[in-house]
Amino acid sequence: MRLSGLQLCNIVRFTFFILLPTRPVALCGCVPAEDKYKAKPGSHVAAHVKTDDGEEQWILAVVNSYNSHSHKYIVDDIDEEGNNGKERHTVMKRKVIPLPLHKVDPHMHPQGLFKLKQLVLALYPQTTCFYRAIIHKLPKDVNSDYSVLFEDTAYSEGYSPPLDVPQRFVLPVKESKRK
Repeated sequence: MRLSGLQLCNIVRFTFFILLPTRPVALCGCVPAEDKYKAKPGSHVAAHVKTDDGEEQWILAVVNSYNSHSHKYIVDDIDEEGNNGKERHTVMKRKVIPLPLHKVDPHMHPQGLFKLKQLVLALYPQTTCFYRAIIHKLPKDVNSDYSVLFEDTAYSEGYSPPLDVPQRFVLPVKESKRK
């Protein structure tokens, strides 16, 4: 039996849609990593660290190593370069958020996007720190950014004007268990 080009094209298209996941995979958009996931050395993460002046902040970092016995990562601050190279931090696994590995196509997987007005951590433009923000506008396509409003007491409304942040740098908020 010989298939026409159109029939073959339809078979390929049908097979593609059957194999396509019905929902985004872990580390795609708002879908977090599984609890057992361990970021590999060289991976980018958000790490909650204590600075030299005692302040705590979420920074963009690169994983150096992970100790499965102590459940701690050793990460290097992506921004800091002192006399000895990168500033290194040791942080508990629960204080590390792996960055998404894939962008979400809103047309294929809208459930992989954060919701409007959802509280997130987002990388403030032209910095290497993550701050709390709310989703203002969703990406229109796979290559579009989120528009977010950063929490900022300098503004009367308590939020900055809308700023664009690439999908890769918008993360779910991890609430502290400390009170």
